[in-house]
Order: sequence, then structure tokens, then C-alpha cells
Amino acid sequence: MAVNEILIPFNMKTNSYIRFITTLFIGTLFIVLFTSYGNKKVHPDLNSLMLNAFLKQNNKGDLSQNDFKKYMFFFENGVTLKGTAIVKDGLFSAGDIAAAGFGYGYSEEGSAEMTVKEWIVNGGYSADVPEVPASLRHFYDPTRPEGERYLTDITNAKIMGSLQKYVLTNPHIDGVQWALGTPGDHSTSVQDHQYTWERGKLWMQMALKETNENKKNEYMAKAWRSLGETLHMIADNGCPPHVRNDAHPSPLWGNNNWFGNPDPYEELVDIIRRDQSEEFMSFANGSPDPDLKGKFSTMTKARDIAHMLAVFTNNNFVTNETISGTDRMGTPKRQITHPEYPYPAPLLEGLSYNESDYSYNSAIGVKECVDHYYFASLIPKMCDPYVDMECVKSQARVLFPNIIEAGKNVIKLYIPKLSVEINSLEKGVLKGVIKHKTESEYPTEIKYTGEVTLTIKDKNFRVKDKITATANNGIIRKDGINLAKDERLIASISFGGIVVESPEFIGGDDNIFGVYQGPYIMTINEANMLQMYIDKARPNANANEETRKAAVYDAQNLYKIWKEDVNGVKGGTFGGPIVRFAVEKNGIYSNDYDLNELKYYVINLNNYAFLPNYLTPLKNKSNPGTMLEFKNNGFCIHTTSGGINYVVNGNFKGNDLVGDWKASCNGKILWSSTFTAKKISGM
Repeated sequence: MAVNEILIPFNMKTNSYIRFITTLFIGTLFIVLFTSYGNKKVHPDLNSLMLNAFLKQNNKGDLSQNDFKKYMFFFENGVTLKGTAIVKDGLFSAGDIAAAGFGYGYSEEGSAEMTVKEWIVNGGYSADVPEVPASLRHFYDPTRPEGERYLTDITNAKIMGSLQKYVLTNPHIDGVQWALGTPGDHSTSVQDHQYTWERGKLWMQMALKETNENKKNEYMAKAWRSLGETLHMIADNGCPPHVRNDAHPSPLWGNNNWFGNPDPYEELVDIIRRDQSEEFMSFANGSPDPDLKGKFSTMTKARDIAHMLAVFTNNNFVTNETISGTDRMGTPKRQITHPEYPYPAPLLEGLSYNESDYSYNSAIGVKECVDHYYFASLIPKMCDPYVDMECVKSQARVLFPNIIEAGKNVIKLYIPKLSVEINSLEKGVLKGVIKHKTESEYPTEIKYTGEVTLTIKDKNFRVKDKITATANNGIIRKDGINLAKDERLIASISFGGIVVESPEFIGGDDNIFGVYQGPYIMTINEANMLQMYIDKARPNANANEETRKAAVYDAQNLYKIWKEDVNGVKGGTFGGPIVRFAVEKNGIYSNDYDLNELKYYVINLNNYAFLPNYLTPLKNKSNPGTMLEFKNNGFCIHTTSGGINYVVNGNFKGNDLVGDWKASCNGKILWSSTFTAKKISGM
């Protein structure tokens, strides 16, 4: 949303003669037309607001979003990263000038060291540098066909319009494509965007596999700058002229039709930021559109969020040159820019008119435009609607919260979802794993390689020791770790200001092996149970009505028998609702299991616990799909029997085994149980 962005497409093939004649004139002109302060203040501030919104929701431990409950973000202090940043503003890059042979002033990049937040915030500025090539790639018209959403508007000014038509050509790329890039395309030519979303994700993945800390930090600096430049695009898609194909160069002086016609929204928002910073920040205090907020939260691709925000902005806000429809006097008004392609909304006839301040207002409470009110009482029919300062403020109060909501969700998609787990600690050998949950933006699993910090706390939660370990392709192994009873061990990884921790692993008795027995409490979902029996008994599609009724009747009887068994156990039959688990390593059933990959196996010894007996994968493969995972100080089991899926969780707490299990069919919970079992014999 840079203030003075304009369609002055940069042509590397401009005729050398025209180049020579126009260089001096264009160079002088560009100083004014492309020197802006929107990218230096407004865009960085919007990036900061988006980032703050994300951190406010996700730097809260267990109160964070599910994927970030074990994340800590040190973005504002404590961590600095060295990388490459803009050190000199300019209209072109040195490469642009070398390629094209002309240009006035060029930008420079150099080394910089900043916090994570500074890298992201600064990306709101650097996305507009060098200003000439960048500015004409920051437009996205969502009403046009895909591939044709770039800026095509010829500015409504004699000199600038002529330059566009006869001297320069259009780059034919829209703002979303420019910011995001193409998956797998990592081109590095002069005219390519060096800090796209896709490149940023690549640098993120490289950092998570890099063991050299200096290189890792360098990759993360690039990744955060890329995110910042992407958020610049999100802010642009919440700026009316950028999504309504409205070129808006600033003039040399005043608002004349020789050099340009600046957009009031961008110009005045910048002035408000400069002169009324508190009011500028207050624009972010509102609530986002509830429907838009709901859509953003379920989207899994940054491109979809960017497009949806652009659609919202295009549909609900006008610019000075795209006001059209029938005004309050019944007079048709054509939009000034590309009148052959008018936007379907908002139209003047669809807005309510307020005579007290001569304003047109939308259904969502936005003051879209006003009449030339100083002539309204004298020559009403000669008054054309336009956007004034109060309209800009009204638009910003609605747009800013939606920009922030979009940006917050884009940041969420940018950060890989990792989890750190300690699986076991036996005889001083710690084993663990770092898992990556794949998703649309990261479809290939990231296998973390790098440093792992092991923090040991005493029973009073005081840090006792910190040990450095190494993970290789997501696997953690460290010898020589001793953990006394009730001491706590946490494994963590860090990358670019982010720390991801494991759940606490609590020290206990070394000998967990034995038989555990205790009561369980069972809760039944009767509707789902009955439906399961009906589904299983249902005859084929060709069965007659009588057969169908008989099947339902049989299902009801089977369910009745099963429920009587459950009630019998609850009433004391077969010893009552008691669970008995055997946790063994070298027991009488050892030969039934492949123990090379297992620290122990688990068996259900009670046939009336409504749970399968074999809870560990058997050598003979007779319980396919069964998985035993070791988590923290316990286990998680997945198994299937008789078409019913079971998930069993158990945690060792001293001489107790505490946990639960759930039984489901076709995704519907049939029953669930909780248990507390005490060790009654050792093994």
C-alpha cells in the first residue's frame, strides 16, 4: 500500500534512443512520483499489528491455539539474527539499472542484525524497495480471471499516461503472485522477487535441518524477512486502490491531470499516521467481519486468505476513480478509471444517503463517499461524489481489523507445526522424537536435525541442570541421563526466536513392570451403539421391507444383550468393573511379540473390561493396525477389534497406572472409560 505506487512498468528493452532522450526527464520525475513514506511508516506499523495479534493469541502456553501450546515466541527481545536488509532506499536496484540502462538512484542491501519482530516489521518497508519495480507489482484485482489480475489501469494524467503508453511496458504480474511466488521456483535473476513466501518456507525448512548455528540464524533472518514482505501484500489487499485496478501516482504539486491523481485513501492514511498517530493506531481497535474471520480461520493456504481479503475489500469499498452507479439525484455516474469495466459493488444506488453530511453509507457502516458539499445547496446536480478525510477514516476503521485478522492467520500457516516428545529413559539412555505435522503449506515432513536442550528440574521445579543433545532426522538419543524420582525433564528445540518444548517427563521407579489392577468407570453413548448394531445387521439394498425390519429387530436384540452384559459387570458380575493390565518386558508372553522395537508390551488380562486382550502388535500379525507408542511416562495404544477402534492411554505415577480408553466406530464414540490401577505384583 505504498503511497505513491503507480503503473510505470519497467521495460528492460526500451529503445536506446528513447532511453537517452527521456532519462533526465524520467529520473527527475521519478524522484517525486516514487518517493513515498507509506512504506516507511504505514506498512511497518500494519505488519507490527498483525504480528502482535498472532503473539497475543499464541504466546500463552496452554491457552494458545492447539498447535502452539508448547511454543514460546521470543520475537521482541533476547534473540537477534544476522541477515541482509535494505541499507539504502532507491527507485531501482543496481541490477535494474545495469539491465535497463537508465534509472535515477538505486537501492542497496547490506548486513544487518535485528530481532525477529524487527525483521518482520521491516519487511513491510523492504517489500517496496526498489520502489519503481516493486510498486507496479502490488495490485491484485480479484474480479478478473486468474492470471489477469495485475495492474492494467493507465493513469489519468497526460504526461504520466503517455509515459505508460509509449515508453514503458507492463510486467504482467499481480501482487499476490509477486509476494507468494510459485512452489518449487527458486529463481534468483535480477527481476525475480528474492523474498517470496515460498522462498521463506524453503529457508525455514533449511534452518530446521541445519546444525551450524550461524547458518541456521541466517536462514531464519531470510525467512522472517520473507514473511514480512508477504504481510505487506496482505495489507495491500486491504487497500481499495490496490484491489480495484486503480493506478494512483502523486503529482508534482497539487492534484492536477498532467502528472497524476493520488488516491485519497493512501495519501490521507499516511497523513493521519504522520500527524495523528494515536488515531491511526485506534483504527485497529475494531472487530473483523465475523463471516470473514470464520473463513480465514479454516483456510489452509496463504493464497486463499489473500484472495478472500481482496474480494472483501473490492466488494465493499470505493476509490475516488471507481465510484459508479446512480446518484441521489438519479444521475448515472461512470467510474473514471476503466469505465468499460465497472465494478458491480458498491454502487451509489445501493448506498444510503445522509443529507446532514452529504455522505453515501454502506450496509456495513462505511462512509464511502460524499458530495461536493460546499456546492450541494447551490448546484446539487453538478456535485460528483468523492472520498474525503472522514470517508478514509471510516474505511480504515473497518479495513484495519480485517487486515490484522488475515495477517494473523497467514502467520499461523507460515510456522511449521512441530512437537517434541520424550519416549523413554532407561538405564541412562534417553530416547525421543521431534515430529512435524504436515499440512497444505508444508506437505512434506520436516525431519529436524540440530541441537536439543534437555532441562532437568527438581521436585520444586527449580532448574538443576541443562544438557545439550543432538537430534538427527527427528530422532533424539542421549546417553548418561539420570533422573531421580519426581524430577522433571523437558526437551526443547529453538529456531529463529521460537522455542518448542516437550511435555514434562517425570522421574519414577525404574521398575514399571508388573500387573496393575483397579476400577474403571464406563460411559456409553446408547444412540451410537444401537446405530452400530443396525449398520452391521443392515441387509443389502435389494432386500424387501420385511427383511429390513427383521434386521433392525435383530440389531436391537443384540444391543440389548450387550447392554445387559455391561450392566451385569457394573452390578458386580465377574468381579465388577475391574481392569487388569500386565506391563512386561520378559514375561510369559514375550515370545508373542517382536521386542526389538519395544521397551515393553501391554496386555489386558480381564475379558470383561470391554477391551481387546492384545494391546501390542503381535509377531503373527493377527492384530493388524495395532500400534504402541511410548509417551512421556506412559503409553498410547491404537488397536481394532470386531470393527471397533480403540485408543488406550496410560501414565505411570509411582505404583499407579492411570488412564482412559475410547471405543469408536465410523468416527462415532461408542463408549469411554477411565481407570486408576495399582501395581499388585512385580515382574
